[in-house]
Amino acid sequence: MAAIKKWLGFGLSMVSLSVSALTLEQQRDTYEQAQQLITENKLDQYQKLRAQLDNYPLTPYLDYRIFLLDLDKRTPQEVDQYIKQQHEYPFSQSVRGEYLDALVEEENWDGFYRFQATKPRMQSYQCSFYFAKYQAGKKEEAFEGASELWLSGKSIAKECDPLFEVWDEAGMRNDELILQRMQLAFTARNGRLVNYLKDLTESDKASKNAVAIYKLYKSRSHLKAYAEEQPQTEYNKKVTMSALRQLTYTEGEPQLAIDLLDDVAKAQGYSEAEYQQTADYIAYSLINTDDEELAKWRDATLMKSTNQTWLERRARLAIQHQDWASLEQWIERMPEKARNSKRWQYWLARTEIAQGDVEQGKARMKTLLGYRNFYSLAAADYLKVPARYNSTVMADKSASITQFESSLARIKELIDVDKITAAKREWRWLLARADDEQQRALAQYAAKRNWHNLTVTATIEAGMWDHLSLRFPRAHQWWFNFYAEKYDIDPITLMALARQESALDADAKSPVGARGLMQIMPKTASYTAKKYDIDYQGAEELFVVGKNIEIGSRYLSSLMETYEAIAYLPLVLTMPVHTV
Repeated sequence: MAAIKKWLGFGLSMVSLSVSALTLEQQRDTYEQAQQLITENKLDQYQKLRAQLDNYPLTPYLDYRIFLLDLDKRTPQEVDQYIKQQHEYPFSQSVRGEYLDALVEEENWDGFYRFQATKPRMQSYQCSFYFAKYQAGKKEEAFEGASELWLSGKSIAKECDPLFEVWDEAGMRNDELILQRMQLAFTARNGRLVNYLKDLTESDKASKNAVAIYKLYKSRSHLKAYAEEQPQTEYNKKVTMSALRQLTYTEGEPQLAIDLLDDVAKAQGYSEAEYQQTADYIAYSLINTDDEELAKWRDATLMKSTNQTWLERRARLAIQHQDWASLEQWIERMPEKARNSKRWQYWLARTEIAQGDVEQGKARMKTLLGYRNFYSLAAADYLKVPARYNSTVMADKSASITQFESSLARIKELIDVDKITAAKREWRWLLARADDEQQRALAQYAAKRNWHNLTVTATIEAGMWDHLSLRFPRAHQWWFNFYAEKYDIDPITLMALARQESALDADAKSPVGARGLMQIMPKTASYTAKKYDIDYQGAEELFVVGKNIEIGSRYLSSLMETYEAIAYLPLVLTMPVHTV
């Protein structure tokens, strides 16, 4: 530690050595060598290379790694000051977590208590936060925090074990808290936790209640008996309402849930709102039922509902079946704000036209024209008139971002050396520090450099909805035009889908595994390549722009030939082939 500080210095300033200026390529090579030397803990050799990199844009990343060495030995004051001094860099936001981890590893609870003055966001850190309070003598606050953390229907971070141990030893875990957590676990369908908790209660009354909840969880056939045998309490209402929902969805027995609803509601004294909320949930599960009796019950229930989500879903079902009279009723049931939205005003106009009130319907549609909105465009299309909306062109305001020159230099270098993930992280952190005017200037700056994904990100952050040339950059246009012509598909459709699905990020990867510009699933790519004899080497090739567009455009072309359903194209790209 002392050796590091001798040459590093607290402010991370380096001793300037007399070295010949390196070319950019030499700096890049030296930087990578320096990174490797840190990994190998060869700090004397690293020191010599670091002295040659004072002017290289990515050098702060080296200094960051050096600061993390022996992090657990640093004082809270040192780390706090470092975070403030390095605020320009996105990694400054990672240091706090790194330091907290080091303090926990060393069981330095005094350091944790002094460094983390406020409750952290992450559960694992909250556990350590309250345990540090306990170690500092703040037992009442620590135990209040433990009780709050305990009440979860999910498994709790292992970092809470020491806290829960002292909390339990102090007699703070009681039957009431155990039963409350059982109800949360029941609602979360966490059977393992329900089973574990049932054996923790101590009093006979609580034990009987716990066993009854466990039996109900194992089999909803006990629901009516549970509702009638257990007292009317808010707790038992929550349990029975959860059981009815699980009977509907988890077990696929909506008819049984309907049959039990009135008896359970009466036994537990549901309020009118609680009854309707539960009935709404069952009704929503029947949205696509083919059973006429169940459909009647669903509609009668939803007709009493004020839940906008349920009502809109039922209205979409009416649209699907072109049931115009019914659609009008469902729109009228919606809250005023939803009813007056452009979406539902458009569909209300369609119902009026379909039912013969053509002039009224067209007049309503005309009020929707001229907005940057899908239903405004749909109205223009329906009325056969040109779609017009505002499009703004920015004046050059690059002077307002001169303070961000070092950040922009780092982003450029990260892009040039193909460290795209790090570049995007720097860009998001830069936008977070910029004001509205600077965000707009940064969007223009990125557009001039053809940083297409960063341009789109900036326009979203800045709310630049009317700046269409920036929001929809014509990225990779040669590839889109080439494969659009080859597979007879509109290139604008392809570009719009890529903009919508990945924000024109060639390296995008979704949580479900869709990859690249057009967010293609690997199985879809394999299927398409095999069927249409396209050269394809595997999932990683979907990050190659040309290959992604080739496979995506061929697949979409085949779907449009078969289904003629442009509205569903984004959906089918990101779902498995067999479900399309």
